[in-house]
Amino acid sequence: MTKARILPLAGAISAIVFSAAASAATVDFHGYVRSGIGSNFDGGKQEEFTAEGTGGYNYRLGNENETYGEIKLGSELFNNGQQSFYLDSLMAFEVDQSKDWEEKTPAFREFNVQAKGVLEFAPEATLWAGKRYYKRQDIHMIDMYYWNVSGPGAGIENIDVGMGNLSLAWVKSGTDLAYYETEADAIADEKLQKKTLDQNILDIRLEGISTNKDGSLTLGVNYGKGNPYGDFKGYLKDGNNAKLVEKSDYDDDGYMLTAEHTQGNFFGGFNKLVLQYAADGMTAWGIGSNGQGVSGVTAENHDGNSLLRLMDHGVVHIGDNVEMQYLAGYNKISFDLPGKDDQTWMTFGVRPVYFWNDIMSTAVELGYDHVENAFEEAGQMEDSQLTKLTIAQQWSAGRGYWARPQIRAFVTYANWNDESKGRIGGEAFANETSGTTFGVQMEAWW
Repeated sequence: MTKARILPLAGAISAIVFSAAASAATVDFHGYVRSGIGSNFDGGKQEEFTAEGTGGYNYRLGNENETYGEIKLGSELFNNGQQSFYLDSLMAFEVDQSKDWEEKTPAFREFNVQAKGVLEFAPEATLWAGKRYYKRQDIHMIDMYYWNVSGPGAGIENIDVGMGNLSLAWVKSGTDLAYYETEADAIADEKLQKKTLDQNILDIRLEGISTNKDGSLTLGVNYGKGNPYGDFKGYLKDGNNAKLVEKSDYDDDGYMLTAEHTQGNFFGGFNKLVLQYAADGMTAWGIGSNGQGVSGVTAENHDGNSLLRLMDHGVVHIGDNVEMQYLAGYNKISFDLPGKDDQTWMTFGVRPVYFWNDIMSTAVELGYDHVENAFEEAGQMEDSQLTKLTIAQQWSAGRGYWARPQIRAFVTYANWNDESKGRIGGEAFANETSGTTFGVQMEAWW
């Protein structure tokens, strides 16, 4: 191709690109990321300290040793002044934070369309469909989403019913079921099969119920039911034996009830008091139940189990230069299984932050976890206890507990009971009952 022909072609391509850019919708860019470097005084990598039986939750300041991020892109694709359609998306990724090149396929967590003003009976409501983080409620200090009915779904949210806003959603939550086709395979632990166990969840919430000055109440009901395909039949390994499971073991249902009171303007911050009760298939496994449980995914069928949770958390201002997050929690799972002891998790933690100026601050996080009957050892149930203390020097983009981006240099010390030796502290502290780590981490959201 001659130079004379290349130049007009390049101009035409440029015109097309600029024309497309001019007519493209405005893109909203949001996200979250944390990453850093760490080690420990005994040699080796930075270890995380997590009590056994908490569902994997721990006091996170100076206690995270991975790189995790979320990239969120969204755009309003239509708006005529009365109706609008918004497309939202989110990709998440996590790598080990151990070397330069760490490749991992991202997780597609959100792809949905939210339409406002399209329902004649409730023009203020939003109709939505697709994959979505749906009204998640969390405790930042331990990174725990205690109410997290997320996934592919559809629903109508924020219907004004006078006393509050009503939201209805149908969400799907599948889980991998591992089984054996024959009893002999299960006993020999050979030829493991896998399939997805489908579950449908209905979510009903009434939000914004006024209770007192600056106070509001949210009430919610979640109902879930297993949805196995065909005439399923298989075996699960049960100790040295095998247990037959059939379709009837996986179509159990369950429910979770939630009451959450939010007090605004509470010592310059907020306080949330959460009460939850889950039963049967919505109990899930471990005390980290969040409303997406599936009955019978192990040899210990969950039908008949229950969960009771009481959590109080918030952030308050203490004087001109100190803000503090706090948590007090009680969680109990009762098992409807012969010889299976109830499991109780009690947790208490504080993270005060002192601001030296508008950029620099010092944070101290102290957390304590005690899980009764956390694990079985030598034929008897043992407790898991963990105390974790972190001191961090921080530089933030502004003044305030939630100011981010933030760079922090930290030292973390943890101590646990003898019974938890080998279960807390990873490889570096496998034979210890205490450990110390240090490092530098950044955290940002936008």
